[in-house]
Amino acid sequence: MTTNSAVITGEAVEGDRKTLGLGYTYLLDNRRTGLNPKAGMFLRLSQDFGLTGDARFVRTNVKLGGETYVRNEDFKVTAILEGGALNYASSSSSRVTDRFFPGSGLFRGFAPGGLGPREVDSSNSINDALGGEYYAVARFETQFPIGLPEEYGIEFGAFFDAGSVWGLNSTHVGSGANQAPANTIFHDDFTLRAVAGVSIFWNTPIGPLRFNFTDAVKAAEHDVEQNFDLTVSTSF
Repeated sequence: MTTNSAVITGEAVEGDRKTLGLGYTYLLDNRRTGLNPKAGMFLRLSQDFGLTGDARFVRTNVKLGGETYVRNEDFKVTAILEGGALNYASSSSSRVTDRFFPGSGLFRGFAPGGLGPREVDSSNSINDALGGEYYAVARFETQFPIGLPEEYGIEFGAFFDAGSVWGLNSTHVGSGANQAPANTIFHDDFTLRAVAGVSIFWNTPIGPLRFNFTDAVKAAEHDVEQNFDLTVSTSF
């Protein structure tokens, strides 16, 4: 344990939890099988239930997206809405290992753990991401050729993301011993962030790479921004 966070330290001291549960995932994707092969939608809904044991909870994730091609099929336009919720029974609370930590694959422009609830003291000796029990993100982007020969495998893109990570239900926030004072917890409530950026897509022998360059249109105090990231490009 290297953190000074009272919340994280307190949750770690609680020890192991044992929970028995089940989950399911529902998928719907007609992007390749629908009436229009150049347009379609995608839906993924998953839930996990902790039914018995040391922690009882419901964890829900939903992702809805659509794509189409415009302007002689040169421009691919994509829109994605994604969200999640983690709800614990009143007899227990979430931990940092349970909560949501959206990284650049979900919310571009921020480092993993770079937005959402965090514990920060006045001297900055504590500055730790705590994760959130809820998140909601809307992502919009377009991808199009830039006039280079097709064999180069390079295309350009632009995107805009907006959303938030919030919610912290921890027994280690309060005024008692071994608790984090409430005034050291930031962004427990919904605080909108937004980023805009451009992408370069490059089909290489090792796979399709994506270079993202971002700028935070709207950020909050103590957020950790990430203006560049390199990922393997995937279909959502």
